[in-house]
Amino acid sequence: MTAFARTVRRKVSEHSLQVQLLAEFEVRKAPNINIVALANAGHRSLRMGARMKAEGLQAGAADLLVMLPGGKVAWLELKTATGRQSLAQKGFEAKCQRLGHPYALVRTLDEAIEALTQWGALK
Repeated sequence: MTAFARTVRRKVSEHSLQVQLLAEFEVRKAPNINIVALANAGHRSLRMGARMKAEGLQAGAADLLVMLPGGKVAWLELKTATGRQSLAQKGFEAKCQRLGHPYALVRTLDEAIEALTQWGALK
């Protein structure tokens, strides 16, 4: 089996997808665009979870907030090829739609690049 075949068969985690996307963004970002990661993932103690919720952490919020010109923001939710949105994530997506915020659920680097390009975040 070739190295390429091993790479193709290997599962891509949400973490590795996000890291790849942010590296690509740094190379291709349009002027005055910023991406902020939201610390929603990970295991934490009940105490830390309660503290973060009190500070505004919201279940279901997308993984990345994309700051666009004109005071606009867009949201990217990253999933693996087989990953599924939780009910809270579906609710957050619906809230974005009601408020007119661009939102994309992406499963590959190419899908993420396509969304960012549509929003004018990449040159």
